[in-house]
Amino acid sequence: METLNEKKKRKLAFPETALLLLIIVAFVAALTYVMPAGAFERVLDEETGRELVQSGTYAVTESNPTSLVELFSAVFRGLVKASDIIALIFVIGGAFGIVARTGAIAAGLGSLVKKLQGRESVMVAIIMTAFAICGATFGMAEESLPFVVILVTVALKMGFDPIVGVAMVVIGLYCGYSAGPLNPFNTGIAQGIAELPMFSGMGLRVVLMAGALVIAITITVLHGKKYKKLGIDNTKLLEEFKAEEERPITGTDKIILAILAATIVVLIYGVVSYGWYFNEITALFFGMGLLIGLIYRKGNLNQISRDFVEGAGEMTTAAIFVGLSRAILVVMEDGMIMDTFVYWLSLPLSQLNSVFAAWGMYLSQGLINFFIPSSTGQAVVVMPILSPLSDLIGVTRQTAVLAYQCGDGFWNMITPTHSVLMASLGLAKVPFGKWFKFAVKIVAAWTVWVFIVLAIATATNYGPF
Repeated sequence: METLNEKKKRKLAFPETALLLLIIVAFVAALTYVMPAGAFERVLDEETGRELVQSGTYAVTESNPTSLVELFSAVFRGLVKASDIIALIFVIGGAFGIVARTGAIAAGLGSLVKKLQGRESVMVAIIMTAFAICGATFGMAEESLPFVVILVTVALKMGFDPIVGVAMVVIGLYCGYSAGPLNPFNTGIAQGIAELPMFSGMGLRVVLMAGALVIAITITVLHGKKYKKLGIDNTKLLEEFKAEEERPITGTDKIILAILAATIVVLIYGVVSYGWYFNEITALFFGMGLLIGLIYRKGNLNQISRDFVEGAGEMTTAAIFVGLSRAILVVMEDGMIMDTFVYWLSLPLSQLNSVFAAWGMYLSQGLINFFIPSSTGQAVVVMPILSPLSDLIGVTRQTAVLAYQCGDGFWNMITPTHSVLMASLGLAKVPFGKWFKFAVKIVAAWTVWVFIVLAIATATNYGPF
């Protein structure tokens, strides 16, 4: 029989992300019956080729409430609408599934740890920077989970606590992921929706990432040193963690890591010089995965295909979340309430100085992130709103994208609905409450830094290039 406490826990349980998105779909459908339908006039900007919302043209139109059939078909229509994004997720997930199964990254990390023994602060900085680059370039997220236990063990051996191990992976990763100079999952998708050139405006995002990384490294190292001064014996904690068996880095590992590094260089060159988009990016990563698979599996195509399918399969949840999130947009567009929502949001923000409006966008994204923690899901929900809203309040669309990225990515570190964070804490056996006390300091410092960067973006009229 259930105890009273168990019943309370069951009643207070927060909805799973998929259920939460479905609830939002149903809620938005209900709104089509009570919110007035409306639309702005849009004009094609010949110089940029973008359709811009015309300020002052909002008008109420005939309502089009969502029917029961439309509601139940919203998920299917959302998946269809997001098919290009979903395909990108599956291909990149499959390619990195092949890479992960070689163990080359783990071996390279082990080699680095041995070389930097006794220089703990330097090692923390290098590892966090490496994960930041992974997050900034190809949007590494779930792929980082295998490294959590490894780096928790490393942290314990250095005399630090498990929080430092998690931070080296997750905090480091999201310094790059959030700023996203070349991240296809937040920057690429958001800029596509905002009708901006893919990965444009990279310079300021690199500055954002560098500042965020300095803040994160500093606070993490100080936390580790404070714990170390307590003189706590980590022997028992080390016994609880069973990391992958350490092995020396091999010649094959070095070749695989070199191919991975070369792929990132080619990606940067292709995007910057030739404006590569989803087709070219997926082709590049698929080719990388195939080449690494042929080397590691010695031409065993059956095993390579299994590795690819398993890696892609691990991305299914993320892909479904994208489809569910796009279903929200489908219902809002069909119900003709998207522009109404934008208009209502523009009223208070339009009264603010443009800098304060940009800050308001960032803070609102942080709050929305608690309900839609998927960066891709959040992009397809909020960017269709922020893009025309920015046209109305005098903030560039590039600045709106930046505000979205920061509110989404940086706030993930204190969001209990974020799957990567919660999975990492589970692997490291760190309670969320204990982690929150540590991470909230970093998020607060990041927020001050984001305010500075957004103020610069607004003052310089931060644009596509």
